[in-house]
Amino acid sequence: MGQDLRRVGTLVILPPLIALTYITAFTIAGFTGLQIWLEHVGMAAGDATPWGWEADSEDWTGGSRGGTDPTLGVLPRFALRSAWFFQHWIGEIPSSGRSESPYFPTTLFGGADRGNQLAEQQIMWAMQYLVKVQKPIPPAVLLRHEEILEKLGTPAALNKAWNECLMLLSQAPRGSLEAAKLSLKLGNLAARRGLDDGAIRLWEEALKLTPSSISPGMTQTPTEIPVQQRHLADVYVQLSSIYASNENMGAARVIQSRGSDLIASFLDAPPSESPSPEERLHYLYLLHRQGVLSLQHAEVELTMNSDTSSTLEIFRKAARRARVIVDALGTGAMVSKEDFFSPSKMGNSEATAGTPISRTYSESKTLRIPGAALLRDARRTAMQAHLLEGALLEGMATAMEQKEQDESIRAALQLYQAALAWAGTTVQQGKNLGIPPSDIVDIQKRVDRLQAHIALQAS
Repeated sequence: MGQDLRRVGTLVILPPLIALTYITAFTIAGFTGLQIWLEHVGMAAGDATPWGWEADSEDWTGGSRGGTDPTLGVLPRFALRSAWFFQHWIGEIPSSGRSESPYFPTTLFGGADRGNQLAEQQIMWAMQYLVKVQKPIPPAVLLRHEEILEKLGTPAALNKAWNECLMLLSQAPRGSLEAAKLSLKLGNLAARRGLDDGAIRLWEEALKLTPSSISPGMTQTPTEIPVQQRHLADVYVQLSSIYASNENMGAARVIQSRGSDLIASFLDAPPSESPSPEERLHYLYLLHRQGVLSLQHAEVELTMNSDTSSTLEIFRKAARRARVIVDALGTGAMVSKEDFFSPSKMGNSEATAGTPISRTYSESKTLRIPGAALLRDARRTAMQAHLLEGALLEGMATAMEQKEQDESIRAALQLYQAALAWAGTTVQQGKNLGIPPSDIVDIQKRVDRLQAHIALQAS
């Protein structure tokens, strides 16, 4: 009887215990495998090249080898890996309407980016833990947290990002690229907070780069270093934009001329016979920034001189040149300065909906993020060029005879529709392409207004 009971007990209890053991083992193995993959594959650093794209890569405390710093301890490293995973893989998933933190936005367009929310929580926990165990918070952790706060974008998040960026700037060597990039970042934050004078001062500070030592007795000026060339181009675009938006057209014109001349000097250096992907992306980046300055310059000249015919032509060229950048990013091809500015090479400005970036860039550790950002910026430039041309034609229509007015209104509508196509047509598609929902809503309102006007005229 006793043996029968033991046999029954064994048959009843043993299978669940074996199953539980296997489940536990597989769970531990899966968790360990994920941690190994995150540390050595997902968060691995790209190779350094003379084009300096690795300077724009995310450093999660592992430096040039990637991954996380072993000296942080086990728990903070788990938290940082989780933050990377949430930021890059979770994306936008529905969250409760109730905000769990003052840093989290509650938006009109389908909820906040849950991936960034979870990443922010993990990094904040890691920082609090390091403070608790009396370990210093590495600058890389602070920078990752600051960048996620920028993406969240609430007033509380931007204020916290500002304070963290100031702390990082106080630790950066004066005149270094690190300090200049932080000044640019602080200027961007100041502009988003409505502090335009502060933004201008910070961006002017961001232009102050000292020569870099490449060997004993030899230095390179900032204009000779690709990563610093891109930085300087970005600063001039920001300064041009804020002067123009504040109607300081004289200062905007000076900045635009100076920035265009500087970028042109960068582009004068002929590309290699067989340019690497890093070099091709560098040239595309500078060409795009040159195109943006040209577009901004056209707006300033229109305000100062009211030369509508030449301004309309510049807007059209800007849209076609943006299309050149988008196509090149989709194919991985090289675009020379001559091809970019040659009317015969520009083609049309028709939107290429959802153009995927070439695998040349998307499969590169160092080029994936800047390549995707440049594709987004080029699409926005095309959108903006069509939008400006449409607004100009719509404004001109009021002073025309009825027949010419109708033609101008119809042309403006076509341009607004083209701008909407470049923006992604819908709010969700636009978000997938990196276009702010507010831009799409604004263009859609213009399209609806002109369609209603044309329908009323026809009735």
